[in-house]
Amino acid sequence: MKNKISIWVWNFRYYNYSLTETLNHLEKFEWFNWVEIVVKHWYIFSELELNKLSKYEYNTLHLIWFKEKDIEWIKYCLKTIPNFKHFTLHPDDTDFDSISKEIEQYISFENMDIRKKSYRQANEMIELLKKLPQTWFTFDINHAEENKIPFLEFEKVKFPNKIHFSVVNKNYYSNNPEIKTPHALACLEKWFNFNLKKYKDCIIVLEWVFIPWRDDLIQKEINLANKLLNA
Repeated sequence: MKNKISIWVWNFRYYNYSLTETLNHLEKFEWFNWVEIVVKHWYIFSELELNKLSKYEYNTLHLIWFKEKDIEWIKYCLKTIPNFKHFTLHPDDTDFDSISKEIEQYISFENMDIRKKSYRQANEMIELLKKLPQTWFTFDINHAEENKIPFLEFEKVKFPNKIHFSVVNKNYYSNNPEIKTPHALACLEKWFNFNLKKYKDCIIVLEWVFIPWRDDLIQKEINLANKLLNA
């Protein structure tokens, strides 16, 4: 059985790929069977895109922000995206009062990076999930590491349904991104002492770790993730 390795499609948007072009590119690989979709709000999926997404066992959508005006589009996504599991949401930009019980069960809140003023700390996530108990937790390990918070602090939060590996705010994309883009797992500080194996049943999302014409980079990242998951 494959580990639950997922690709964050915004990797390709960084290089001006459409969602259709991205899904076409990913079809040649057998590295994963999950996709994390990132599109502009009110995006309408084509029949071709939906057919391609139906090939994946587990599709999520990185919603990022949530306002009352998004509710109808969110309901459209729930009804339309095949094998859909949940939205990933940034709590620092969320209208909590507009989250109904119907929608709550499909939301997974992500801990924030150093650019954000709130929801960077484990205790903030704990209080949030107490208020919305049907929601889930997306644990971004690179956000925790850059905030200098040991990952053990986040064990006090609800056990995550998803792990994000991202590289944020470290100027890796300033010049020659094909050279400067590192592997998110490999660049973790040693003091962070992250143990991926205990999260082997979670979906693992790779963010900002490769470029389209260097498929070997994402293969190395997946190999490293699999090695740590099965250590």
